[in-house]
Amino acid sequence: MANADLPTTQRIRAFAADPAKVMPSRQALSDMMAWGLKKEDVCDAIVEWIDAGERVKEVVLHTYPGLQGQPAFEMKPRLCNRLFYIKVAFFTPPGSTEAMLVVSSHPDH
Repeated sequence: MANADLPTTQRIRAFAADPAKVMPSRQALSDMMAWGLKKEDVCDAIVEWIDAGERVKEVVLHTYPGLQGQPAFEMKPRLCNRLFYIKVAFFTPPGSTEAMLVVSSHPDH
């Protein structure tokens, strides 16, 4: 797929800069905990990745319940001295405002 456009990349960065608007999936939370990471660590890595001008790849979600077919965005920043695979998507939780979901956050394979 293509790189995310500039407005989308800026939107991802804005959400990552405000971790209160970011929600990890259960799997992402489990993966973060396995490495001693917090949501804020992942958010900081996203901001640094985008500020460095690195690639944000647009993909389509295939397996996440309720979000299949929607766009998601992949990045591969460094955390814990290794490359991590991070995938995020935008969604609106019931009764809330738009948030950014961390779908995946684990070492890159």
